[in-house]
Order: sequence, then C-alpha cells, then structure tokens
Amino acid sequence: MNRAVILHGKPTQERYENPDIPKPHKANWFPWIKAELFKVGIEASVPALPEPYHPNYESWKKVFEGEKVDSDTGLVAHSASVEFLLRWLAANKTVTLERAVLVAPYRDYAGKYGDFSNYKLDKDIPKRIGNLTIINSLDDDEPIQRRTQELIEAFPTAKLVEVDGYGHFRIGHNMTGPEFPELLDELTTETDS
Repeated sequence: MNRAVILHGKPTQERYENPDIPKPHKANWFPWIKAELFKVGIEASVPALPEPYHPNYESWKKVFEGEKVDSDTGLVAHSASVEFLLRWLAANKTVTLERAVLVAPYRDYAGKYGDFSNYKLDKDIPKRIGNLTIINSLDDDEPIQRRTQELIEAFPTAKLVEVDGYGHFRIGHNMTGPEFPELLDELTTETDS
C-alpha cells in the first residue's frame, strides 16, 4: 500500500459549527494517523466531507471521487463514512483495494438522513479487498455494535479487531488522546493475503 484515503464520520451540527472545535478531518486521530503513515512512506489524505453532520451520499461521493483510489490504496472509514464507503463499493464493483479498515461502522437505521443507508450490501466486497478489517470498541453504542455484528456476518473473512475503552473513537468519547496504534498496525503490517 502506497496511499491511504481516510474518511471521517458525522459530527453533530453544533460541534461542526463550533469555531473552538477542530473540523472532523482535523480532529481526533485523523492528523495522527496521517502523520504516522507519512513516517513510513505512505501518502495519506483526509478529505473534508461536505456538511458531515447531515450525510449525503451524492455530495460525499463528489469529494471522495476526487481522491486517487486504485489497487495500491488503503481506505479507512469511521462511523458514517463506513456506510458511505460500503455503498460506494457496492456501486463500483470493479474497484479493487489492497486493504480497507472500517472503524465503528454506522448505519442510519432510523432513516434520518434520507436515502443515505438505502442500498443493498454487496457481500462480495471482501473478494475485491486484499485485507478487510473491522475495528470495534466494546464500549461503543448499541447501534454500532449491531452494525458491526451485521458486517461480520455478511463478511465472514473480514478480520475483527475488538478494543475496549475507545468509545466511538473520538477524543472525549472515551479516547483520551489521538494515538490509535491498532489502526496503524492494520495499515502497516504486511499480511499473506
């Protein structure tokens, strides 16, 4: 893997509009992982998704498709961007990736965000990804636990990394600092597959 694209999740609108809080692509572990990947020679980008507090597949797609994604790319998605990425991969069946890491997978079960989660999960996605990992914190909320279980059942060859004490992988939501070594390991450890 020589490149990574890292997608942030969905903040509340109040957090997003608060000038004292970094924007999602510059908050939490995103700058840390980008810097750590750079240290080992992996170019990484963390695009700012538009109006992230109200996820919209088409507007996120425009930004994401501006990134270079090919078979040497690793993708990381957190929370709502996991749902975006799974939908995008379901619609782009010729895309192959070296690896993908899904962190705290979210699904809009209540339909709050229109058609954002309205797609058919492609159970063949793991066949197109060299290494597929799902990272889940045992102290995250119930809907995240439910979605994690659904994805593990849909993708039985995916690797599940369970941690405890990370909450929803946000500083202040149980994470105490930007370090996320489990993610770095998943992105930099060579595997046989």
